[in-house]
Amino acid sequence: MPDLRDLYQEVILDHNKRPRNFRVLEGANRTAEGYNPLCGDRLTIYLDLEDGVVRGVSFEGSGCAISKASASMMTDRPGVSRTIDAAARAASSFCQERCFFKASISRLRYL
Repeated sequence: MPDLRDLYQEVILDHNKRPRNFRVLEGANRTAEGYNPLCGDRLTIYLDLEDGVVRGVSFEGSGCAISKASASMMTDRPGVSRTIDAAARAASSFCQERCFFKASISRLRYL
């Protein structure tokens, strides 16, 4: 198990130091903001959605290494050119696997 924990820690550190999709997405037509008042993490997710297909996804904000790494991994996973339903299922799966909570697909569809 220590090897798996080391790998997990490396992935988090990598995504924290070099976050993927960390920028304001030009042309985004959907946004969602998140703020955790207990720790001060604040993130904004940007989505460019055209005819039900994801054309781009990014995020910006500040927070601890885990929140930044999680946002980086989440925006990397849905992928461009997926339908919004497929992206919502991927985001829901991500939340269940890595964040340990269940996000409803209907809630994720309406970012």
